[in-house]
Amino acid sequence: MPQEYQLPDRVYKYPFELIMLAYERRFPTCAMIPAFLGSETIYEHKSKDGAVHVIERRCKIDVEAPYLLKKVCGADYVYFNQRNSLNLRNRTLNIVATNETFNNRVKIKEECSYKPHPDNEEWTIFTQRATLNIINFFGIEAQVEKLGIKAYHKNIKKGKEIIMFYINELKTEGVDTAPRWTQPDNVESESDSECDSFASADDDSRLEDVGDDYKLDSDYINTHLGELNPMEECSIIQLAKRMKQTFDKIPDERVLLRFLRARNFDIEKTREMLIKSMAWRKQFNIDAHLDIWSPPPIIEKYLPGGWHRNDKDGRPVYILRLGHLDIKGMLRAVGEDALLRYALYICEQGIQKTNATAQISSWTLLIDLEGLNLRHLWAPARIAMRRFTEVMEQNYPETLGVVLIVQAPRLFPLAWTLVKSFINENTRRKCLVYGGNDYLEDDGIHSYIHREDIPDFLGGPCPCKIECNGLVPREAYTRSTEDVLEKEAGLQSLYKNCTLKKGEIHEVQVEADIDGVITWDFDCVLGELQFSVSHRTFSQPQCNSSLAGLVEMAGITYSTTPSPTDSYTDKIVEDSTVCSYLEGDSVQGSYYVSKPGTYVLSWSNATPPANLSTKSTFLYSIEMIEPKDYAGSVSSLTSSFSNLSSAGSSWNSSSVASWNSMVSR
Repeated sequence: MPQEYQLPDRVYKYPFELIMLAYERRFPTCAMIPAFLGSETIYEHKSKDGAVHVIERRCKIDVEAPYLLKKVCGADYVYFNQRNSLNLRNRTLNIVATNETFNNRVKIKEECSYKPHPDNEEWTIFTQRATLNIINFFGIEAQVEKLGIKAYHKNIKKGKEIIMFYINELKTEGVDTAPRWTQPDNVESESDSECDSFASADDDSRLEDVGDDYKLDSDYINTHLGELNPMEECSIIQLAKRMKQTFDKIPDERVLLRFLRARNFDIEKTREMLIKSMAWRKQFNIDAHLDIWSPPPIIEKYLPGGWHRNDKDGRPVYILRLGHLDIKGMLRAVGEDALLRYALYICEQGIQKTNATAQISSWTLLIDLEGLNLRHLWAPARIAMRRFTEVMEQNYPETLGVVLIVQAPRLFPLAWTLVKSFINENTRRKCLVYGGNDYLEDDGIHSYIHREDIPDFLGGPCPCKIECNGLVPREAYTRSTEDVLEKEAGLQSLYKNCTLKKGEIHEVQVEADIDGVITWDFDCVLGELQFSVSHRTFSQPQCNSSLAGLVEMAGITYSTTPSPTDSYTDKIVEDSTVCSYLEGDSVQGSYYVSKPGTYVLSWSNATPPANLSTKSTFLYSIEMIEPKDYAGSVSSLTSSFSNLSSAGSSWNSSSVASWNSMVSR
């Protein structure tokens, strides 16, 4: 399939006639293009009045290709035919170049033009597009295409430099203007028919007209998008034209570029992604989101986040003090949809801020993990985060420039293991993690944020207005844990419901390998509970300890000591895990396995005799993180983040102690 490339219009702030004088100096050879070995004129025509000049050259090009590839092709050089049609009366130069070498295997065609700028006739605009169609090339079509694209882009980058080089050379010679063509006296003016017939001589192979309704010049790119390579510039134009075939109004070039980067500049994949996002924005009226939606008071008071200055690259900085966020209270008070709306609100604010600054299309996210605990790993919170992440990545791709994670505690590797699976790889590469106070080192966040802008809660001099107001009060809850779980079918299967009468005990048995992590999450819905974690030793081995991961036996409820076929001994692994929990308590905990074998998680009805209710009801979920997953997560941190702090890089399973349960009352 032919590949089409169209480059942004290039603007020279010089008259057409002076540009033509500079252009002609490129021939017969050009020292600034080493691959251009020379040219010979094979056809030339000049009109009697000097207005029309048609010239065809045979150009010799050195092929930058591996030695073996040259041997396979049987050629050290390739030849191109270039036809230039200059019309000084109309002030246009049209250029058509096609390959002569391997013409039966590869079709290369480039069309360029110089003409006065439509808004200023004293300037000159240059347009350029090309097609590459590899028909059959000794079975190495893909390699040839890559080499061709690479060589084409390399020469494009030099194009403007060459013209400007010869312009400056003319100026040193005292030539800074060139007269326009005028009709000579006593010379009959010829028509442009010969030039036109020459330009259309190969009409069957000319590029399909894709329309000129969309224009993008290199000066606009440099001003608003920053430095791009020719492939990126070409992709923006191609995507815009493809979108305009379907839509009258399309997003601006900053948005196109972000979506292209998210899909590795695959035009069709980007177009599909962009169309879905445009439909989503229309369905939920996202364009007016900042005007028609305001964060609920609970979010404004208890969500510790906000915008704070800019980083060294000029990107806005958003700070989220995640360790101080009561995510469980938030979900029970305002719900997942309201939190998603707030996330969209922040993203729209970010776009508004970046659009106000040239060449800025992303922002910096600073996440403070001071206070991070197991409450933040509540399964419904992770499900909500997965949903938020999917919406962000599908509709706000490449809006994060860098993610600075500071004050990461010992718990961080476990947290990362549980959430990394639904974070896009491109986003993970942007994350920089600093454990403890390592963010204060010379290679810490000072590399990204000016020292005078470091917020005061991180030891900097800049006052930060982000408030941390603690837990969401229970009286603000509008939904129970059961309500939160019922919304997600996946959570219903993850959590189990258990009711215990007085004196009854419920056990769950887990087989764990060394260096694994057992995690639990339960809510006391009714009555009171006592919970413990024990290591069970049998008089005779019951299970093969080499079994990796979670082998959760069916939860067993009994009223007295069970009568197992083999005797065993239970040893409580942590005294602090034997606790009583009241109705409404939410508990998250984990235990690092230092000794392989059978572990028992046990709940018992601890309702006092005076209590009218004789039952205890609770919801629970248990997850087993296998050693290979846990170690792999820590290893991925080290390999994924180029600027991981020394404390972060020292995190491993042997340095992680057991973690106690966290209870919210």
